[in-house]
Amino acid sequence: MLPYYPGLRFKQGEYFAAGKLPADVQRYVEPRFVLPSLTEPDPALDRPLTLDEIAHLTGDRVGKHWPIRRAFLDTHFIARDLGDAALLRLFNTVWSRNPHIVPVARLKDLANPLFQRLRCVGPTKLAVLVGYEEADAEVITRALKMAGLEASDCVIFVDFTGAPLDPKIATGSVSGVLDLVGEVGLWQRVVFQGSNFPKKSPAAPGKTELVPRHEWEVFHAALKECGIPPDRLGYGDFGADHGTMAFPRKKGGGRAHRQLRYTGATDTLVVRGADTGKDASVMADVCKRIVESKHFAGRAFSAADDRIYCLAKGIIPAPGSASNWREWNMLHHMMRVIRDLGAFAGVEFAPGRVTEETFQSSLFEGQDEPVS
Repeated sequence: MLPYYPGLRFKQGEYFAAGKLPADVQRYVEPRFVLPSLTEPDPALDRPLTLDEIAHLTGDRVGKHWPIRRAFLDTHFIARDLGDAALLRLFNTVWSRNPHIVPVARLKDLANPLFQRLRCVGPTKLAVLVGYEEADAEVITRALKMAGLEASDCVIFVDFTGAPLDPKIATGSVSGVLDLVGEVGLWQRVVFQGSNFPKKSPAAPGKTELVPRHEWEVFHAALKECGIPPDRLGYGDFGADHGTMAFPRKKGGGRAHRQLRYTGATDTLVVRGADTGKDASVMADVCKRIVESKHFAGRAFSAADDRIYCLAKGIIPAPGSASNWREWNMLHHMMRVIRDLGAFAGVEFAPGRVTEETFQSSLFEGQDEPVS
């Protein structure tokens, strides 16, 4: 059941959250980091990255936030803008900071000679990502052969974005797709990746909604029907987010909702603040509603839970930014999933430290410095 394979947009909130996972947790997490398009504003610079910045800044951030352990880097959304030469330079820069970063390729990428040169050191040479509708053993086998790879060289991610995931109707379909992928060969790991979270916030201003974690339920139900041994299956989702990563090709975007997504055992609690008022009062109310709910796991559950508790109780005054809110969402979510997966595997994780009744800013310190 371990490790956990979250698909995370490589944005400030997400890579900060991954980097702040406790060391005993990080060893069981292997993120698939997805680089956003170059039109996405970078919070550290307050503007989109340039073509010249993308390689060294990505390398710097990997080196700072995920410097030792294996992760997967998906460049699908910037590959067209970068071109092959710049993409190779990006991976060489990243590998200089962490040689265990594995490139991710779609099936059509495997026909590109570049991906015959992009090989990670160690037993996992490349990761392959297929959508659930692409699960054709013959097509996948031909693509691997074209790239000079065997299934045993790779981890494969099966993306169920867009598929119905209610276990009452989808368990057989999900297990069937995983079995089709398993027919290709002895993959190092076949990773389910899906999310039931909607693309738009389900909560109106000032309201609270519950979103069922169908992706979690259907994966465990499919385990019982799938022919692949459990030790070669991996669970992944998209953190506390939906799976549609359609980054805009044009610049622009609206203001982030002042809300938190708080993952529980079976549902995600979406607590949205009012549209009016200052961030400090609105986010304090959001945090208070979480802490007072039956879903709150306790302030020692994760560093994000401690932060939410402190803001709810007025121990700290700073409401944070949209990137901080994403960080709290993701950090709590990943701790929830890894603790639950650990329970199946007989692995326990220590409780986190909690803030004393004095101001501390650990979750706001260490922000990326703007490039001069």
